[in-house]
Amino acid sequence: MRRLRQFLRQATLDHVFSDIRYAMRGMRRSPGFSATAVLMLTLGIGVNATIFSVFAHVLLAPLQFSDPGSLYVVSSHAASLGDARRAGSGPDFRDFRDQNTVFSAVAAVVPHFSEVLTGEGSPRVVNCAAPTIEFFGVMGIRPVLGRFYTPAEYTDLRNSTILISWKFWQDQLGGDPHVIGRSLRIEDVSSTIVGVLPPMPDLYADVDIWDKLTTEPSWPYMNWRANKFLDVIGRLKPGISRSVAEQQLTSILRRAEGEPEDIQVQLTPLKDFIVGPVTHQLDIIMAAVAVVLLVTSMNTAALLLSRAVKRSPEMAVRLGLGASRARIRQQLLVEGLLLSATGGASGIALASMLIGLVRQVPGLALPRLQGLKLNVAALSASVAVVVLTSILFAILPASVLSGLNVSSGLRGVRTETGRAQRRPFSALIVAEIASAVVLTVCAGLLLHSFVRVQSVDPGFQPTKVLSAYLRTNYFGPEGYGFWRGVLQGAARVPGATAAAVSDCMPGRTANSASLMFSDRPNDPAHAPSVEGCWISADYFRTLGSPLLKGRFFSDRDNDTAPPVVIINASAAQRFFPREDAIGKHISVNYLALGSRNNRPPPLREIVGIVSDVRQRVVDLPREPSIYMPYLQDDTTHVLASMNLFVRSVGDNPLLLASSVRAKIQSMYPNQPVEHVAVMREVVSRTLTQRAYSVGLMTGFALLALLLCALGIYGVVSYVTLQRTREFGIRMALGASRQDVLRNVLEQGGSLVAGGMAVGFGLSLLASRGLSQLLFETSPFDLAIFASAALLLGFIGMLACLLPGVRASQLDPRVALNTE
Repeated sequence: MRRLRQFLRQATLDHVFSDIRYAMRGMRRSPGFSATAVLMLTLGIGVNATIFSVFAHVLLAPLQFSDPGSLYVVSSHAASLGDARRAGSGPDFRDFRDQNTVFSAVAAVVPHFSEVLTGEGSPRVVNCAAPTIEFFGVMGIRPVLGRFYTPAEYTDLRNSTILISWKFWQDQLGGDPHVIGRSLRIEDVSSTIVGVLPPMPDLYADVDIWDKLTTEPSWPYMNWRANKFLDVIGRLKPGISRSVAEQQLTSILRRAEGEPEDIQVQLTPLKDFIVGPVTHQLDIIMAAVAVVLLVTSMNTAALLLSRAVKRSPEMAVRLGLGASRARIRQQLLVEGLLLSATGGASGIALASMLIGLVRQVPGLALPRLQGLKLNVAALSASVAVVVLTSILFAILPASVLSGLNVSSGLRGVRTETGRAQRRPFSALIVAEIASAVVLTVCAGLLLHSFVRVQSVDPGFQPTKVLSAYLRTNYFGPEGYGFWRGVLQGAARVPGATAAAVSDCMPGRTANSASLMFSDRPNDPAHAPSVEGCWISADYFRTLGSPLLKGRFFSDRDNDTAPPVVIINASAAQRFFPREDAIGKHISVNYLALGSRNNRPPPLREIVGIVSDVRQRVVDLPREPSIYMPYLQDDTTHVLASMNLFVRSVGDNPLLLASSVRAKIQSMYPNQPVEHVAVMREVVSRTLTQRAYSVGLMTGFALLALLLCALGIYGVVSYVTLQRTREFGIRMALGASRQDVLRNVLEQGGSLVAGGMAVGFGLSLLASRGLSQLLFETSPFDLAIFASAALLLGFIGMLACLLPGVRASQLDPRVALNTE
């Protein structure tokens, strides 16, 4: 900084303009060097600014709600129940609301369900949420148009007023300013719009319709303690700590009938609840891009050092003509500023373009992406990088001047640089190689993990299966006729071989159920949990999942037949390890949103065992699963919505899509058929975030390897150039050209080896942080580390080879005459 102040004191406006013009001429004279340096800065700053913008917007920006730091989501867990996070039930919410003294207000929301909208063009499914009357006050939300629901409207289970979201208002209703009072037909009921909510990108961003959630009076299933599907949100009073609040709410919940004694309430800050699933992933990506920026800065500094050495004669001439060293340092500062300003401006332009691409990436599934833009913090960080690198680029090359002898420089000296002078430059390359090693190892681990995920057998054949989602208005036994008609119609479409329905989506989602056994003592408080699905008779045939033992369901397994169940191989192994499960009887407590009775579940006979179908995301471990015929759902809740699956004769099931939709809507004109996709694509979408992480990390690693190769080449070229006379002496004394080449490669190889040693040590720490993102891959996979060593070694030695070959081809007489 002292040198910088000295430069600025001696500078004049004329000198600055003169230096700028000279720097621009220099960039034109060396287009290759200038383009390389600007490109490196553009990539480093552009990618860093983009990722930092995403990081800051998703993780750091405050939520849009009033005083968001006091908002907490209430959940519970118990070791006796597997320690999984549980949402709240209607009785839980009422107990918390009525008995707590730690919240200023508490609200609850049914976070996601769907309903059918008709009368607005083609029938379609709309996404819904249903809050209690306290919700909007707790969150500090005001309507953009109209009003909220009145207390009187919350006392009626079926009423004719609705609130709509900003997104629905703009996308579906064209932003109609006179929308208040307009009617929409939802679930065959005419409902009047009374209010429009503001944009809510932070929470429940996909909601179209905000229905009412009444808990008193309510449907019966809302009053079942075990039916936990509500997001309970409370605003903590000032001065109350989270731990104190958790203790009080735990005491409240433990007094409730049916809750285990070890139940614990947990308060999660609302922001953590929203962004928690992606925090670790974004942290790792942010660290990786910071390493890339570091490598970029080090590499550019190394290139400029190499260039400064080549310019020693020019600087000696200027010194000989009377220029002061301070004046030359000023010129170097201006050159560095111009170079980094060009790279910084290009980097910011690149970041603006990349931000637009991030917003448009389908299936990225990051929360809070709406409104993403290149923020002030990212721009400030980029400007800071530009300024710091400019100063660095000026100071480091200027250090070459401190040892420059004018008379030697005028004769074009290439004196040998001493070991102490080379040490900072060598350290620069060692650090650069170490950074590249860390990124390469991490990218290798993620790539190997992704390959392992892609090779997972999902337990069914998704290639020839078409899927679609059907939401109906049937909530009672009359729905059985509808689904029979859908199955018969879809199976008869030309090109289809079979059709089935289920409330599960294989490879993506499944509901939960708990089991009780007829042949052993049962502890209701510790009942084992499994994945549970209602299915039609041809479900496994349609998906292409094999039967291992017993039989599949048939249409005779209806509400008048004995209750039956099929289990998967994992359930048979876990619950019946040394006996035949066929013929055993279990009861399935299957409580899900919309269930309409609370009778004890009947005992069901196990009639079949199927191979493990990965009902949830394929990179999760296999779980015990049970399947029941939807015709035996005495709650009838499953009839409201199911997924349709159609197996195709040909290799492209999408060819059936229009025919299936037309067939269903010819029988049921107001029935929407949505989310039509090939099952292969459905499974692939669940891996989207993993694929993006792999792609980004691999891209960063490749960029770091490229920069690393350029940096090694630049520094080895610099050191080799400095040793020109030494090589001439060696060759005059009898050294062969192979000896010179070997010497250069050994010198460069020592840098590569040192950087790799440091890098592998750091990689052991970095890979441990990746463990949560890895699938069937050890964070200390020796094959990955060995592959990274071979790749870095090859690139490093290749970067050393060209300077070595050039040195070995020196004419000893010319080399000796450089002094």
